[in-house]
Amino acid sequence: MAPASNGRSAVAAAVRAVAEHYARGAPRDTIAKLIGALAGPQTNVASVAAAVEGLAAGWPRDLAPDDVSTTAHDLGRLFERLPRTSQSQLIQLAMRWRADDALAERIRGLRDALMAQVAKTDASDDERTAAAAQVATLVPASETFDALLSLVTPQASPEFSTALLEALAESAAPGVGAALTSHVDRFGPATRKAAVAILLRRREWTEALLDALEQGRLAPVDLALDQEQRLRHHPEKVLASRATKLLARQAKEPSADRKAVLESLLPLASRSGDAAHGREVFDKNCAKCHRHGALGANIGPDLTGVAARPRGEILTEMLDPNRSVEGNYRQYIVSTDDGRVLAGLLLSETRTTVALLDSEAKTHTVLRDDIDEMAASPLSVMPEGFEKLPEQDVVDLLEFLSARGRYLPLPLGRAATVASTRGMFHSTDQAIERLVFDTWGPHTVAEVPFQLLDPRDGAVPNAIALHCDHGGVSRTMPRAVSLPCHSAAVAVHLLGGVSGWGYPIGEKGTVSLIVRLHYEDGAEEDHPLRNGIHLADYIRRVDVPESQFAFDLGGRQVRYLSIRPERDAVIEQIEFVKGEDATSPIVMAVTLERLP
Repeated sequence: MAPASNGRSAVAAAVRAVAEHYARGAPRDTIAKLIGALAGPQTNVASVAAAVEGLAAGWPRDLAPDDVSTTAHDLGRLFERLPRTSQSQLIQLAMRWRADDALAERIRGLRDALMAQVAKTDASDDERTAAAAQVATLVPASETFDALLSLVTPQASPEFSTALLEALAESAAPGVGAALTSHVDRFGPATRKAAVAILLRRREWTEALLDALEQGRLAPVDLALDQEQRLRHHPEKVLASRATKLLARQAKEPSADRKAVLESLLPLASRSGDAAHGREVFDKNCAKCHRHGALGANIGPDLTGVAARPRGEILTEMLDPNRSVEGNYRQYIVSTDDGRVLAGLLLSETRTTVALLDSEAKTHTVLRDDIDEMAASPLSVMPEGFEKLPEQDVVDLLEFLSARGRYLPLPLGRAATVASTRGMFHSTDQAIERLVFDTWGPHTVAEVPFQLLDPRDGAVPNAIALHCDHGGVSRTMPRAVSLPCHSAAVAVHLLGGVSGWGYPIGEKGTVSLIVRLHYEDGAEEDHPLRNGIHLADYIRRVDVPESQFAFDLGGRQVRYLSIRPERDAVIEQIEFVKGEDATSPIVMAVTLERLP
Protein backbone atom coordinates (compact mmCIF):
# COMPACT_ATOMS: atom_id res chain seq x y z
CA MET A 1 0.00 0.00 0.00
CA ALA A 2 1.41 3.41 -0.92
CA PRO A 3 2.17 5.67 2.05
CA ALA A 4 0.18 8.86 2.60
CA SER A 5 1.98 12.19 2.49
CA ASN A 6 2.60 12.25 6.25
CA GLY A 7 4.13 8.75 6.34
CA ARG A 8 0.90 7.02 7.44
CA SER A 9 -0.57 4.35 5.14
CA ALA A 10 -3.25 5.47 2.75
CA VAL A 11 -5.73 3.17 4.52
CA ALA A 12 -5.03 4.69 7.94
CA ALA A 13 -5.26 8.20 6.50
CA ALA A 14 -8.62 7.37 4.94
CA VAL A 15 -9.86 5.84 8.21
CA ARG A 16 -8.91 8.98 10.11
CA ALA A 17 -10.69 11.24 7.62
CA VAL A 18 -13.86 9.13 7.66
CA ALA A 19 -13.85 8.94 11.49
CA GLU A 20 -13.49 12.71 11.81
CA HIS A 21 -16.34 13.29 9.34
CA TYR A 22 -18.49 10.78 11.22
CA ALA A 23 -17.72 12.43 14.60
CA ARG A 24 -18.62 15.90 13.38
CA GLY A 25 -22.16 14.62 12.83
CA ALA A 26 -22.45 14.02 16.60
CA PRO A 27 -23.74 10.41 16.29
CA ARG A 28 -24.68 10.04 19.99
CA ASP A 29 -26.83 6.98 19.35
CA THR A 30 -24.29 4.88 17.46
CA ILE A 31 -20.89 5.83 18.92
CA ALA A 32 -21.13 3.16 21.65
CA LYS A 33 -21.30 0.39 19.02
CA LEU A 34 -18.32 1.84 17.19
CA ILE A 35 -16.20 1.98 20.37
CA GLY A 36 -17.15 -1.62 21.11
CA ALA A 37 -16.10 -2.69 17.61
CA LEU A 38 -12.80 -0.81 17.81
CA ALA A 39 -12.05 -2.50 21.15
CA GLY A 40 -12.41 -5.94 19.60
CA PRO A 41 -9.28 -8.03 18.98
CA GLN A 42 -9.98 -8.56 15.31
CA THR A 43 -9.41 -4.94 14.23
CA ASN A 44 -6.09 -3.64 12.90
CA VAL A 45 -4.26 -1.54 15.54
CA ALA A 46 -3.05 1.10 13.06
CA SER A 47 -6.59 1.58 11.76
CA VAL A 48 -7.96 1.70 15.31
CA ALA A 49 -5.45 4.39 16.26
CA ALA A 50 -6.34 6.38 13.13
CA ALA A 51 -10.04 6.09 13.94
CA VAL A 52 -9.51 7.34 17.52
CA GLU A 53 -7.47 10.28 16.20
CA GLY A 54 -10.27 11.18 13.80
CA LEU A 55 -12.94 10.88 16.51
CA ALA A 56 -10.94 13.10 18.88
CA ALA A 57 -10.48 15.71 16.15
CA GLY A 58 -14.13 15.80 15.12
CA TRP A 59 -16.27 15.11 18.18
CA PRO A 60 -18.07 18.23 19.53
CA ARG A 61 -17.11 19.46 22.98
CA ASP A 62 -19.42 18.76 25.93
CA LEU A 63 -21.51 16.23 24.03
CA ALA A 64 -21.85 12.76 25.55
CA PRO A 65 -23.07 9.53 23.89
CA ASP A 66 -26.59 8.34 24.68
CA ASP A 67 -25.28 5.12 26.22
CA VAL A 68 -22.44 6.40 28.44
CA SER A 69 -22.23 3.27 30.61
CA THR A 70 -21.66 0.88 27.68
CA THR A 71 -19.18 3.28 26.13
CA ALA A 72 -17.27 3.62 29.41
CA HIS A 73 -17.01 -0.17 29.74
CA ASP A 74 -15.43 -0.52 26.29
CA LEU A 75 -13.07 2.46 26.73
CA GLY A 76 -10.84 0.45 29.08
CA ARG A 77 -10.50 -2.41 26.58
CA LEU A 78 -9.79 0.02 23.76
CA PHE A 79 -7.21 1.89 25.86
CA GLU A 80 -5.07 -1.24 26.23
CA ARG A 81 -4.89 -1.72 22.46
CA LEU A 82 -3.61 1.75 21.61
CA PRO A 83 -0.11 3.26 21.42
CA ARG A 84 0.62 6.04 23.94
CA THR A 85 -0.22 8.97 21.67
CA SER A 86 -3.58 7.48 20.80
CA GLN A 87 -4.22 6.70 24.47
CA SER A 88 -4.01 10.44 25.18
CA GLN A 89 -6.52 11.15 22.42
CA LEU A 90 -8.88 8.50 23.78
CA ILE A 91 -8.70 10.09 27.22
CA GLN A 92 -9.61 13.46 25.70
CA LEU A 93 -12.69 11.83 24.18
CA ALA A 94 -13.57 10.21 27.50
CA MET A 95 -13.37 13.58 29.22
CA ARG A 96 -15.76 15.11 26.70
CA TRP A 97 -18.12 12.20 27.25
CA ARG A 98 -17.83 12.52 31.04
CA ALA A 99 -16.67 8.92 31.11
CA ASP A 100 -13.07 9.49 32.24
CA ASP A 101 -13.76 7.84 35.62
CA ALA A 102 -13.60 4.54 33.75
CA LEU A 103 -9.99 5.36 32.86
CA ALA A 104 -8.94 7.07 36.10
CA GLU A 105 -6.27 4.53 37.05
CA ARG A 106 -4.95 4.37 33.51
CA ILE A 107 -4.86 8.18 33.31
CA ARG A 108 -2.68 8.31 36.43
CA GLY A 109 -0.35 5.70 35.01
CA LEU A 110 -0.07 7.45 31.65
CA ARG A 111 0.51 10.81 33.33
CA ASP A 112 3.35 9.36 35.42
CA ALA A 113 4.91 7.75 32.36
CA LEU A 114 4.69 10.97 30.35
CA MET A 115 6.14 13.08 33.17
CA ALA A 116 9.02 10.62 33.45
CA GLN A 117 9.65 11.07 29.72
CA VAL A 118 9.57 14.88 30.05
CA ALA A 119 12.09 14.76 32.90
CA LYS A 120 14.42 12.39 31.03
CA THR A 121 17.37 14.67 30.27
CA ASP A 122 19.07 12.14 27.99
CA ALA A 123 16.04 12.07 25.66
CA SER A 124 15.79 14.51 22.76
CA ASP A 125 14.06 17.86 23.22
CA ASP A 126 11.43 16.80 20.67
CA GLU A 127 10.62 13.61 22.58
CA ARG A 128 10.41 15.47 25.89
CA THR A 129 8.22 18.31 24.65
CA ALA A 130 5.91 15.94 22.76
CA ALA A 131 5.34 14.12 26.06
CA ALA A 132 4.79 17.48 27.79
CA ALA A 133 2.09 18.44 25.28
CA GLN A 134 0.33 15.13 25.89
CA VAL A 135 0.37 15.38 29.66
CA ALA A 136 -0.73 19.05 29.65
CA THR A 137 -3.73 18.08 27.52
CA LEU A 138 -4.33 14.85 29.42
CA VAL A 139 -4.44 16.38 32.92
CA PRO A 140 -4.97 20.15 32.48
CA ALA A 141 -4.61 21.04 36.16
CA SER A 142 -2.44 23.53 38.04
CA GLU A 143 -0.41 20.69 39.56
CA THR A 144 0.48 19.44 36.08
CA PHE A 145 1.41 22.92 34.85
CA ASP A 146 3.59 23.59 37.90
CA ALA A 147 5.32 20.22 37.51
CA LEU A 148 6.12 20.99 33.87
CA LEU A 149 7.27 24.55 34.56
CA SER A 150 9.54 23.33 37.36
CA LEU A 151 11.65 21.85 34.54
CA VAL A 152 12.39 25.36 33.21
CA THR A 153 15.58 25.56 35.21
CA PRO A 154 18.95 27.28 34.76
CA GLN A 155 20.24 23.92 33.55
CA ALA A 156 17.67 23.77 30.72
CA SER A 157 18.55 25.29 27.36
CA PRO A 158 16.50 28.26 26.07
CA GLU A 159 15.35 26.09 23.15
CA PHE A 160 13.98 23.37 25.42
CA SER A 161 12.40 25.86 27.84
CA THR A 162 10.63 27.72 25.03
CA ALA A 163 9.43 24.49 23.42
CA LEU A 164 8.14 23.30 26.82
CA LEU A 165 6.05 26.46 27.17
CA GLU A 166 4.60 25.93 23.71
CA ALA A 167 3.75 22.34 24.66
CA LEU A 168 2.05 23.56 27.82
CA ALA A 169 -0.02 26.01 25.78
CA GLU A 170 -1.48 23.16 23.73
CA SER A 171 -3.77 22.28 26.63
CA ALA A 172 -5.66 25.58 26.12
CA ALA A 173 -6.72 25.39 29.78
CA PRO A 174 -7.54 28.66 31.60
CA GLY A 175 -5.00 27.84 34.34
CA VAL A 176 -2.04 28.01 31.95
CA GLY A 177 -1.91 31.81 32.28
CA ALA A 178 -1.68 31.83 36.07
CA ALA A 179 0.92 29.06 36.00
CA LEU A 180 3.13 30.93 33.53
CA THR A 181 3.01 34.21 35.41
CA SER A 182 3.75 32.52 38.73
CA HIS A 183 7.01 31.13 37.30
CA VAL A 184 8.00 33.97 34.97
CA ASP A 185 10.54 35.59 37.31
CA ARG A 186 12.79 32.52 36.84
CA PHE A 187 12.72 32.68 33.04
CA GLY A 188 15.59 33.90 30.89
CA PRO A 189 14.93 36.56 28.22
CA ALA A 190 14.07 34.13 25.40
CA THR A 191 11.72 32.09 27.59
CA ARG A 192 10.14 35.24 29.06
CA LYS A 193 9.49 36.53 25.55
CA ALA A 194 7.84 33.25 24.59
CA ALA A 195 5.72 33.34 27.75
CA VAL A 196 4.39 36.83 26.98
CA ALA A 197 3.50 35.79 23.42
CA ILE A 198 1.59 32.77 24.76
CA LEU A 199 -0.24 34.86 27.37
CA LEU A 200 -1.67 37.04 24.63
CA ARG A 201 -3.32 34.09 22.85
CA ARG A 202 -6.37 33.59 25.09
CA ARG A 203 -8.61 35.87 27.09
CA GLU A 204 -8.06 34.11 30.45
CA TRP A 205 -4.31 34.07 29.88
CA THR A 206 -4.31 37.77 29.01
CA GLU A 207 -6.10 38.49 32.27
CA ALA A 208 -3.26 36.66 34.04
CA LEU A 209 -0.76 38.77 32.10
CA LEU A 210 -2.44 41.97 33.27
CA ASP A 211 -2.49 40.64 36.83
CA ALA A 212 1.26 40.00 36.60
CA LEU A 213 1.87 43.53 35.29
CA GLU A 214 -0.21 44.96 38.11
CA GLN A 215 1.64 42.92 40.73
CA GLY A 216 5.10 43.71 39.33
CA ARG A 217 5.99 40.14 38.26
CA LEU A 218 6.16 41.47 34.70
CA ALA A 219 7.00 45.01 33.60
CA PRO A 220 5.79 46.96 30.55
CA VAL A 221 9.30 46.69 29.11
CA ASP A 222 8.81 42.91 28.95
CA LEU A 223 6.30 43.62 26.16
CA ALA A 224 7.34 44.29 22.59
CA LEU A 225 5.80 47.40 21.08
CA ASP A 226 3.37 45.39 18.97
CA GLN A 227 2.35 43.42 22.06
CA GLU A 228 1.61 46.67 23.92
CA GLN A 229 -0.49 47.73 20.96
CA ARG A 230 -2.40 44.44 20.97
CA LEU A 231 -3.21 44.91 24.64
CA ARG A 232 -4.35 48.51 24.20
CA HIS A 233 -6.58 47.47 21.28
CA HIS A 234 -7.75 44.12 22.59
CA PRO A 235 -11.11 43.11 21.08
CA GLU A 236 -12.47 42.71 24.62
CA LYS A 237 -13.08 46.30 25.66
CA VAL A 238 -12.73 45.52 29.37
CA LEU A 239 -9.24 44.10 28.85
CA ALA A 240 -8.25 46.93 26.48
CA SER A 241 -9.34 49.57 28.99
CA ARG A 242 -7.57 47.86 31.88
CA ALA A 243 -4.37 47.45 29.86
CA THR A 244 -4.39 51.08 28.68
CA LYS A 245 -4.80 52.41 32.23
CA LEU A 246 -2.24 50.01 33.67
CA LEU A 247 0.45 50.73 31.08
CA ALA A 248 -0.10 54.49 31.29
CA ARG A 249 0.11 54.45 35.08
CA GLN A 250 3.24 52.33 35.22
CA ALA A 251 4.92 54.49 32.57
CA LYS A 252 4.41 57.59 34.72
CA GLU A 253 4.88 56.38 38.26
CA PRO A 254 8.38 56.70 39.75
CA SER A 255 9.83 54.12 42.08
CA ALA A 256 8.42 54.55 45.55
CA ASP A 257 11.73 55.56 47.10
CA ARG A 258 12.56 57.92 44.23
CA LYS A 259 9.47 60.11 44.29
CA ALA A 260 10.83 62.72 46.67
CA VAL A 261 14.18 62.84 44.86
CA LEU A 262 12.47 63.44 41.53
CA GLU A 263 10.18 66.13 42.89
CA SER A 264 13.11 68.03 44.34
CA LEU A 265 15.49 67.76 41.38
CA LEU A 266 13.30 67.81 38.24
CA PRO A 267 13.46 71.64 38.13
CA LEU A 268 17.13 71.16 37.16
CA ALA A 269 15.92 70.10 33.71
CA SER A 270 15.00 73.71 32.91
CA ARG A 271 18.42 75.12 33.81
CA SER A 272 21.24 75.70 31.32
CA GLY A 273 24.64 74.18 31.90
CA ASP A 274 28.16 73.76 30.56
CA ALA A 275 28.24 70.89 28.03
CA ALA A 276 32.07 70.72 28.09
CA HIS A 277 32.08 70.16 31.83
CA GLY A 278 29.13 67.78 31.39
CA ARG A 279 31.32 65.64 29.15
CA GLU A 280 33.83 65.40 32.00
CA VAL A 281 31.05 64.39 34.41
CA PHE A 282 29.93 61.74 31.92
CA ASP A 283 33.48 60.42 31.54
CA LYS A 284 33.87 60.15 35.30
CA ASN A 285 30.48 58.76 36.27
CA CYS A 286 28.82 57.16 33.23
CA ALA A 287 31.41 56.10 30.64
CA LYS A 288 32.22 52.91 32.51
CA CYS A 289 28.86 51.51 31.39
CA HIS A 290 27.36 53.79 28.74
CA ARG A 291 28.45 54.87 25.27
CA HIS A 292 27.87 58.34 23.87
CA GLY A 293 29.23 58.57 20.33
CA ALA A 294 32.78 57.22 20.47
CA LEU A 295 33.05 57.85 24.22
CA GLY A 296 32.44 55.19 26.85
CA ALA A 297 31.76 51.46 27.15
CA ASN A 298 28.94 49.26 25.93
CA ILE A 299 27.37 47.72 29.03
CA GLY A 300 24.22 49.78 29.57
CA PRO A 301 22.02 51.40 26.89
CA ASP A 302 23.74 53.50 24.22
CA LEU A 303 23.06 57.17 25.04
CA THR A 304 24.21 58.65 21.72
CA GLY A 305 20.71 59.55 20.59
CA VAL A 306 19.25 60.40 23.99
CA ALA A 307 19.09 64.10 23.01
CA ALA A 308 16.03 63.21 20.91
CA ARG A 309 14.07 62.89 24.15
CA PRO A 310 12.80 65.73 26.38
CA ARG A 311 15.27 66.86 29.03
CA GLY A 312 12.82 66.01 31.81
CA GLU A 313 12.70 62.38 30.67
CA ILE A 314 16.49 62.16 30.49
CA LEU A 315 16.85 63.51 34.02
CA THR A 316 14.09 61.24 35.33
CA GLU A 317 15.87 58.11 34.10
CA MET A 318 19.18 59.35 35.45
CA LEU A 319 17.65 59.75 38.91
CA ASP A 320 15.35 56.72 38.81
CA PRO A 321 17.13 54.06 36.71
CA ASN A 322 14.79 51.28 37.88
CA ARG A 323 11.70 53.12 36.69
CA SER A 324 11.52 51.41 33.31
CA VAL A 325 14.32 48.88 32.97
CA GLU A 326 14.66 47.83 29.33
CA GLY A 327 14.33 44.05 29.03
CA ASN A 328 17.83 43.71 27.60
CA TYR A 329 19.35 45.61 30.54
CA ARG A 330 17.63 43.86 33.42
CA GLN A 331 20.01 42.49 36.02
CA TYR A 332 20.22 38.73 36.50
CA ILE A 333 21.44 37.03 39.66
CA VAL A 334 23.15 33.62 39.30
CA SER A 335 24.04 31.43 42.29
CA THR A 336 26.39 28.52 41.62
CA ASP A 337 26.81 25.18 43.34
CA ASP A 338 30.20 26.24 44.74
CA GLY A 339 28.72 29.30 46.50
CA ARG A 340 29.42 32.10 44.01
CA VAL A 341 26.80 34.80 43.44
CA LEU A 342 27.13 36.71 40.17
CA ALA A 343 25.11 39.70 38.97
CA GLY A 344 24.99 41.40 35.60
CA LEU A 345 23.41 41.58 32.19
CA LEU A 346 22.53 38.26 30.59
CA LEU A 347 24.96 38.56 27.72
CA SER A 348 24.24 35.24 26.01
CA GLU A 349 22.70 31.81 26.51
CA THR A 350 23.61 28.52 24.87
CA ARG A 351 22.44 24.99 25.51
CA THR A 352 25.27 24.49 28.01
CA THR A 353 26.34 27.94 29.30
CA VAL A 354 25.14 31.33 30.50
CA ALA A 355 27.30 34.46 30.17
CA LEU A 356 26.86 37.52 32.41
CA LEU A 357 28.41 40.94 31.85
CA ASP A 358 28.98 42.70 35.16
CA SER A 359 29.20 46.43 35.90
CA GLU A 360 32.99 46.30 35.51
CA ALA A 361 32.63 45.03 31.92
CA LYS A 362 33.88 41.60 32.95
CA THR A 363 32.26 38.54 31.36
CA HIS A 364 31.47 35.54 33.54
CA THR A 365 30.60 32.30 31.72
CA VAL A 366 28.93 29.65 33.85
CA LEU A 367 28.10 26.08 32.92
CA ARG A 368 24.39 25.40 33.27
CA ASP A 369 25.17 22.24 35.23
CA ASP A 370 26.95 24.40 37.84
CA ILE A 371 24.03 26.81 38.37
CA ASP A 372 22.04 26.39 41.55
CA GLU A 373 19.60 29.23 40.89
CA MET A 374 19.11 32.00 38.33
CA ALA A 375 16.52 34.78 38.55
CA ALA A 376 15.76 38.07 36.87
CA SER A 377 15.85 41.15 39.07
CA PRO A 378 13.48 44.11 38.59
CA LEU A 379 16.52 46.34 38.98
CA SER A 380 18.72 47.89 36.34
CA VAL A 381 22.46 47.36 36.43
CA MET A 382 22.69 51.14 36.75
CA PRO A 383 22.76 52.13 40.44
CA GLU A 384 20.67 54.87 42.00
CA GLY A 385 22.40 57.83 43.59
CA PHE A 386 22.95 60.54 40.95
CA GLU A 387 21.33 63.00 43.35
CA LYS A 388 24.53 62.79 45.42
CA LEU A 389 26.40 64.70 42.71
CA PRO A 390 26.58 68.48 43.03
CA GLU A 391 23.53 70.04 41.40
CA GLN A 392 25.66 71.89 38.87
CA ASP A 393 27.29 68.62 37.81
CA VAL A 394 23.84 67.16 37.18
CA VAL A 395 22.84 70.25 35.17
CA ASP A 396 26.06 70.13 33.13
CA LEU A 397 25.71 66.39 32.49
CA LEU A 398 22.17 66.96 31.30
CA GLU A 399 23.40 69.76 29.02
CA PHE A 400 25.97 67.41 27.47
CA LEU A 401 23.48 64.58 26.97
CA SER A 402 20.79 66.82 25.49
CA ALA A 403 23.10 68.83 23.22
CA ARG A 404 21.94 68.82 19.60
CA GLY A 405 24.20 69.60 16.71
CA ARG A 406 23.42 69.53 13.02
CA TYR A 407 23.08 65.74 13.10
CA LEU A 408 21.15 63.87 15.75
CA PRO A 409 21.38 60.04 15.72
CA LEU A 410 18.08 58.66 16.99
CA PRO A 411 18.07 55.83 19.56
CA LEU A 412 16.74 52.60 18.10
CA GLY A 413 16.54 51.22 21.66
CA ARG A 414 13.11 49.71 22.23
CA ALA A 415 12.15 50.07 18.57
CA ALA A 416 14.74 47.49 17.45
CA THR A 417 13.10 44.15 16.74
CA VAL A 418 15.90 41.84 15.64
CA ALA A 419 19.60 41.14 16.25
CA SER A 420 21.33 41.41 12.89
CA THR A 421 24.05 38.94 13.97
CA ARG A 422 21.42 36.20 13.94
CA GLY A 423 19.29 35.06 11.02
CA MET A 424 16.66 37.73 10.44
CA PHE A 425 14.21 36.09 8.05
CA HIS A 426 13.78 32.30 7.83
CA SER A 427 15.58 31.19 10.99
CA THR A 428 17.96 32.65 13.57
CA ASP A 429 20.37 29.82 12.66
CA GLN A 430 20.75 31.00 9.05
CA ALA A 431 24.23 32.57 8.78
CA ILE A 432 23.50 33.95 5.30
CA GLU A 433 20.65 36.07 6.70
CA ARG A 434 22.90 38.18 8.93
CA LEU A 435 24.28 41.72 8.66
CA VAL A 436 27.47 41.82 10.73
CA PHE A 437 29.74 44.88 10.93
CA ASP A 438 33.39 44.57 11.92
CA THR A 439 32.80 47.26 14.53
CA TRP A 440 29.70 48.78 16.03
CA GLY A 441 29.14 52.33 17.22
CA PRO A 442 29.86 55.41 15.05
CA HIS A 443 29.90 55.05 11.24
CA THR A 444 29.72 57.75 8.60
CA VAL A 445 28.12 57.57 5.16
CA ALA A 446 27.97 60.56 2.77
CA GLU A 447 29.20 62.77 5.66
CA VAL A 448 26.19 61.70 7.78
CA PRO A 449 27.07 60.16 11.17
CA PHE A 450 25.18 57.04 12.20
CA GLN A 451 25.27 55.14 15.48
CA LEU A 452 25.04 51.35 15.16
CA LEU A 453 23.84 49.45 18.20
CA ASP A 454 26.02 46.56 19.32
CA PRO A 455 23.90 43.35 19.23
CA ARG A 456 26.25 41.61 21.67
CA ASP A 457 26.46 38.41 19.72
CA GLY A 458 22.71 38.32 19.21
CA ALA A 459 21.66 39.07 22.78
CA VAL A 460 20.37 42.59 22.04
CA PRO A 461 18.10 43.63 19.12
CA ASN A 462 19.97 46.26 17.12
CA ALA A 463 17.94 46.68 13.91
CA ILE A 464 14.35 47.26 12.87
CA ALA A 465 12.88 44.40 10.83
CA LEU A 466 9.20 44.50 9.95
CA HIS A 467 6.63 41.80 9.30
CA CYS A 468 6.55 39.53 6.30
CA ASP A 469 4.47 36.38 5.85
CA HIS A 470 7.54 34.49 4.60
CA GLY A 471 10.02 32.97 7.04
CA GLY A 472 9.81 31.83 10.64
CA VAL A 473 11.47 34.97 12.03
CA SER A 474 9.84 37.51 9.71
CA ARG A 475 6.36 36.29 10.59
CA THR A 476 6.95 37.24 14.24
CA MET A 477 8.02 40.81 13.49
CA PRO A 478 5.66 43.78 14.14
CA ARG A 479 4.05 45.75 11.33
CA ALA A 480 5.07 49.12 12.77
CA VAL A 481 7.49 50.64 15.31
CA SER A 482 8.19 54.23 16.36
CA LEU A 483 11.22 56.32 17.34
CA PRO A 484 11.14 59.47 19.51
CA CYS A 485 12.26 62.61 17.70
CA HIS A 486 11.09 65.92 19.26
CA SER A 487 12.81 68.07 16.65
CA ALA A 488 12.27 69.75 13.31
CA ALA A 489 14.42 68.39 10.48
CA VAL A 490 15.50 69.07 6.92
CA ALA A 491 16.20 65.37 6.35
CA VAL A 492 15.79 61.95 7.92
CA HIS A 493 18.78 59.79 6.95
CA LEU A 494 18.43 56.01 6.96
CA LEU A 495 21.07 53.30 7.02
CA GLY A 496 19.42 50.16 5.71
CA GLY A 497 17.80 50.42 2.31
CA VAL A 498 17.51 46.62 2.12
CA SER A 499 14.95 43.94 2.80
CA GLY A 500 14.37 40.23 2.83
CA TRP A 501 12.77 39.10 -0.44
CA GLY A 502 13.58 42.53 -1.91
CA TYR A 503 14.36 43.55 -5.50
CA PRO A 504 15.02 41.83 -7.87
CA ILE A 505 12.65 39.45 -6.04
CA GLY A 506 9.06 40.60 -6.08
CA GLU A 507 7.34 43.25 -8.11
CA LYS A 508 9.27 46.46 -8.72
CA GLY A 509 7.57 49.59 -7.44
CA THR A 510 5.51 48.05 -4.65
CA VAL A 511 5.64 49.78 -1.26
CA SER A 512 7.97 47.97 1.12
CA LEU A 513 8.19 50.55 3.91
CA ILE A 514 6.34 53.73 4.86
CA VAL A 515 8.23 56.34 6.87
CA ARG A 516 5.45 58.18 8.68
CA LEU A 517 6.27 61.50 10.35
CA HIS A 518 4.08 62.45 13.29
CA TYR A 519 4.28 66.19 13.86
CA GLU A 520 3.84 67.86 17.21
CA ASP A 521 0.62 69.52 16.05
CA GLY A 522 -0.97 66.14 15.24
CA ALA A 523 -0.41 66.19 11.47
CA GLU A 524 1.02 63.11 9.72
CA GLU A 525 3.13 62.80 6.58
CA ASP A 526 3.88 59.56 4.72
CA HIS A 527 6.99 58.83 2.68
CA PRO A 528 6.59 55.47 0.89
CA LEU A 529 9.81 53.56 0.08
CA ARG A 530 9.44 51.20 -2.86
CA ASN A 531 10.93 47.84 -3.75
CA GLY A 532 13.46 48.19 -6.57
CA ILE A 533 13.47 51.99 -6.33
CA HIS A 534 14.49 52.81 -2.76
CA LEU A 535 15.11 49.30 -1.35
CA ALA A 536 16.85 46.20 -2.71
CA ASP A 537 17.52 42.68 -1.50
CA TYR A 538 20.15 42.40 1.23
CA ILE A 539 21.79 39.18 0.08
CA ARG A 540 24.14 40.71 -2.53
CA ARG A 541 24.86 44.11 -4.02
CA VAL A 542 21.91 45.21 -6.11
CA ASP A 543 21.78 48.90 -7.03
CA VAL A 544 18.52 50.84 -7.18
CA PRO A 545 18.11 54.50 -8.17
CA GLU A 546 16.92 56.14 -4.92
CA SER A 547 19.50 54.73 -2.49
CA GLN A 548 23.27 54.28 -2.60
CA PHE A 549 25.51 51.40 -1.68
CA ALA A 550 27.07 51.93 1.77
CA PHE A 551 28.64 48.74 3.17
CA ASP A 552 29.66 45.30 1.96
CA LEU A 553 29.18 42.87 4.86
CA GLY A 554 30.67 39.59 3.72
CA GLY A 555 28.81 39.77 0.42
CA ARG A 556 25.61 41.17 1.89
CA GLN A 557 24.81 44.86 1.45
CA VAL A 558 23.59 47.82 3.49
CA ARG A 559 22.45 50.96 1.66
CA TYR A 560 21.92 54.63 2.47
CA LEU A 561 18.99 56.90 1.62
CA SER A 562 17.20 59.92 3.03
CA ILE A 563 13.78 61.54 2.99
CA ARG A 564 12.92 65.23 3.13
CA PRO A 565 10.08 66.37 5.43
CA GLU A 566 7.64 68.71 3.73
CA ARG A 567 7.30 70.94 6.80
CA ASP A 568 9.74 72.65 9.15
CA ALA A 569 7.55 71.88 12.18
CA VAL A 570 8.66 69.75 15.15
CA ILE A 571 8.41 66.01 14.46
CA GLU A 572 7.24 64.26 17.63
CA GLN A 573 8.06 60.75 16.44
CA ILE A 574 8.97 58.78 13.33
CA GLU A 575 6.98 55.63 12.65
CA PHE A 576 8.17 52.85 10.35
CA VAL A 577 5.16 51.03 8.88
CA LYS A 578 5.23 47.87 6.74
CA GLY A 579 3.99 48.41 3.20
CA GLU A 580 1.61 46.13 1.32
CA ASP A 581 4.19 43.97 -0.48
CA ALA A 582 5.85 40.69 0.57
CA THR A 583 9.25 42.07 1.64
CA SER A 584 10.71 42.41 5.14
CA PRO A 585 12.41 45.86 5.27
CA ILE A 586 15.46 46.48 7.47
CA VAL A 587 16.57 49.72 9.15
CA MET A 588 19.98 49.64 10.86
CA ALA A 589 20.27 53.28 12.01
CA VAL A 590 18.46 56.63 11.76
CA THR A 591 19.96 60.12 11.92
CA LEU A 592 18.06 63.38 11.91
CA GLU A 593 19.54 66.38 10.10
CA ARG A 594 18.27 69.40 11.97
CA LEU A 595 17.34 72.82 10.67
CA PRO A 596 20.28 75.26 10.58
